[in-house]
Amino acid sequence: MKKTYLFICASVFSLLALNTNAVNIAVAISDNAFTPSSFNATIGDVVTWTWGGTAMHNVTGTIGAMPGTAASISSGDKTGSGTYSYTIAVSGTYHYGCSHHLPGMVASFTVSAVGILEPATDLLTNFYPNPFTDKITVKYNKIKSIDVLNVIGEKVKSIELTATEGKMEIDFENLPGGVYFFLTYAEGTVVETKKIVKAK
Repeated sequence: MKKTYLFICASVFSLLALNTNAVNIAVAISDNAFTPSSFNATIGDVVTWTWGGTAMHNVTGTIGAMPGTAASISSGDKTGSGTYSYTIAVSGTYHYGCSHHLPGMVASFTVSAVGILEPATDLLTNFYPNPFTDKITVKYNKIKSIDVLNVIGEKVKSIELTATEGKMEIDFENLPGGVYFFLTYAEGTVVETKKIVKAK
């Protein structure tokens, strides 16, 4: 069990990507269709779906049709207006659809890593303990900010660091137990993606 856990952690920790041109990709939802229905993206990009019209729609990742370590896509039902954003942290092909209008209302996007950043002491973040209960300590070097995402890709915390090197404690007391992803940034660029677990 310990070997499996270490393998999973090592696999997630190896997904270090450097994207100097991260963008927000807009997808419109109307007339029982996603527009565009397919596109290419890179790690660090944010996909934002915007509802239009009067019909009820959702954005739902199809089981088994997304990269294995990616956070799930699950917007919940919305009617008429609203948005849902998903920050891409894993490369691969993502298939999704509206569960109210399957099999016709489906779409996909393909994600590539701009460049792999080898682990280095000058861009190091260390999170402990992991798993944790209410608080986790972050030790960092040359990191400007941290975004914390839940398993459906929603941003639950955003932390701006006042110093480029140091140690801080992050409080998760008001968040439910489960899996979260840390995206760390240097000069506005995603440089690391790490998985943490809050004990339930």
